[in-house]
Amino acid sequence: MKLQRYFCLLLFGLPLLVYAQSNKTVTVSYERSAKGEVTFYSETQSHTPYTVSMTFSRLSNTTSTEGEIYDAVIHYGKTRLLTLRPSTENVPIGFSYRYTYRKGNNRLKADTNFVYLFPLAPGKVVRVNRMVSLEKFFGKEGEKRITGLGFSTTAGDTIFASRGGLVTEVVDNAASTSENTSFHATENYLEVFHKDGTFARYKLFQNGGIFVSPGEEVIPGQPLGIIGGENYKQGSHLRFSIYCPDQPDYSYVPDFCLSQEEVGKPEPRVMYKSWHPVAIVVREMSKKEKKKFLSKE
Repeated sequence: MKLQRYFCLLLFGLPLLVYAQSNKTVTVSYERSAKGEVTFYSETQSHTPYTVSMTFSRLSNTTSTEGEIYDAVIHYGKTRLLTLRPSTENVPIGFSYRYTYRKGNNRLKADTNFVYLFPLAPGKVVRVNRMVSLEKFFGKEGEKRITGLGFSTTAGDTIFASRGGLVTEVVDNAASTSENTSFHATENYLEVFHKDGTFARYKLFQNGGIFVSPGEEVIPGQPLGIIGGENYKQGSHLRFSIYCPDQPDYSYVPDFCLSQEEVGKPEPRVMYKSWHPVAIVVREMSKKEKKKFLSKE
């Protein structure tokens, strides 16, 4: 069973959103002040946002309530969570606490109507396939669940941002060297966090082929890296998935610019031309960003 889950995860590149207590991606600490206050902080060295939930099983000499859950969204570095203040001076606050954390910002709701650009150069003709989970093939009931899209490419093609956002993860030194394979445990990828709380994962780059770094903001249509995968059975291709913590199945297929006038979900095995309309590129930009972008056009 472990091997089956491993196959599903590696083939389609869909990250599991689970509580990450084991690897200590997020830590919580506290400091006491001279006034007897206790301030709690959370810290992470990841550029990925996390939602931290704290609860107190024991509290004394403070107005806060036992069992109440405190939620906060944290980003790279150190973030103040909350401060407990004493009810009686010169008497220390007593407490016991625990916390969990989850990848993403639970205060945001995914915009499933957002229109994405094809992640390839304008004018590039591409075939799109749907990636599905292998649960049914491993004896599980139900329909095959769509986990993302596969874009046919030519080795050396540049991959472009389908939507603007913050680069949160980059693996740039783990390209598969296996021949005639369908997937491999070591595959280069990058991840981008969007304003509506969704994440995009772009997978199968060449070694040293990713142009961006964690913590960098990208705009729609910006070059992200050079695709690889020419040694795979299906040839060079990009594995692209959108997922979000507030969706039951995490991943979904968004709408794309299918032509200059049409938007919708790509049909499997149909050839499309990549379009990057300016109206879509500037959709989430501020007035200042839009003005700067349009001045270069």
